[in-house]
Amino acid sequence: MTFKTLKWVLLLVSLSMPAQAQDERDCGVTPSEITSIRELETGVPNKWDAIYAEDGMDVFTDMVALEKNEKLAVGAFTKDTEDKVYHPLLVKFDENMKILWAVREETKEQRTIQRVIKTKDGFTVLGDMTESARGNGIYIASYDDTGKMKGKPVPVYEAGGELDAKNFVQASDGTGYIIAAQFIDSKDAEKQRGILYKISRSGNVVWKRSFEPGQSTVFNNIQTALDGSYIVVGQIVMGASKSGAWLLRIDNNGSIKWQRTYPRGLAASFQAVAQTKEGDFILTGKARPNNYDGKGLTAWVMKVDSAGAPLWQRFFKGDYNYEAPDLIVYEDGRASVLISGQGMDSEHRSHARLLTFLPQGRVQSLEDYSEGQNASAHRLVSGFEGERVIVGYAQTSFGEKQESNEASAAPEYTFDGWLLAAVPLDIYTDPCAVAPGMSPILP
Repeated sequence: MTFKTLKWVLLLVSLSMPAQAQDERDCGVTPSEITSIRELETGVPNKWDAIYAEDGMDVFTDMVALEKNEKLAVGAFTKDTEDKVYHPLLVKFDENMKILWAVREETKEQRTIQRVIKTKDGFTVLGDMTESARGNGIYIASYDDTGKMKGKPVPVYEAGGELDAKNFVQASDGTGYIIAAQFIDSKDAEKQRGILYKISRSGNVVWKRSFEPGQSTVFNNIQTALDGSYIVVGQIVMGASKSGAWLLRIDNNGSIKWQRTYPRGLAASFQAVAQTKEGDFILTGKARPNNYDGKGLTAWVMKVDSAGAPLWQRFFKGDYNYEAPDLIVYEDGRASVLISGQGMDSEHRSHARLLTFLPQGRVQSLEDYSEGQNASAHRLVSGFEGERVIVGYAQTSFGEKQESNEASAAPEYTFDGWLLAAVPLDIYTDPCAVAPGMSPILP
């Protein structure tokens, strides 16, 4: 397998972000743009906005939309202001965001939930866990529709280091799950590699594949492609101070079909990927610009064809550390991208934004959302009625001795689970789409 490093000449354009896109009938494609996003604006309409708060910390990391417009959110909690152990959290809401049930498992050691998948008879979760004798590993566990765990958690550990759960998908052949995890060497945290596991439904490891093409290799996400193969995204460290984003396509046995790297600035990383119905991929992540001085990461959105060749890319900068951790791709070719803006001082509170792109890479709309003193968004999920649900947590109170509004100064117990549903997108027809050729002869 040839390992390719992509070099692409960029056309950089500094823009002031408009609330609405340029003329949608303009079918030209600008290869690359750098955009300065306007300051945060509040008061954007939403469908609903919900905070889940108990004693201690509550955070949501993922959600699935269910029938009857119910939702299941997962994450972690602490019991009170003194508790320093993270425990698994599952909360089911009805169509009116009323809590149907909540599972708050009190574990002796750290155990969190990072991702959830709806299964035929319940839910399966992927998370991180700690055992005193074995260190930090990952696990999967299954629950029925009432939140009762089925069996016991299935742990996975690696000798010589720690594992960090990233994402998982159901195997294309229906026999289990494909898990993407990160391995961190216990003697040198800079020495990392990505690992894929296939886990059967009974909890057995069917195969394991390690990937370390760079000095350090990072996995961030995995998704299933239209043809049943898998797309993995992350980052490859190519030198002491240089890295590039990484896109990897593998088959059902974990073998590499192709891979490409995309160096941008001083460092770059892909965090999420989704495939369009035409077979292209839209990737989101973040980059460290060449003039980086410790502040001002840029969010990055890129569209590539089915072989990884770039079609367009967009960078978004401003008075925050920006990243793009997730997205939703639609049948009409548009994509809504979650932008997380982390405040770098007490004058700028952390928030979430939704950027909706037309197929040609132009921004159709920009929507701003925040909650409390600071809000952190990690997932964007399509709801049962087309709403775009932001999943994360918000600082809903000040800590006892907290003096500033900076998120980094806030005690963990001041954060609570946050779900916000942005309104569904309006119906859209791409005026630039080419109609398929048809014979004039009627059958």
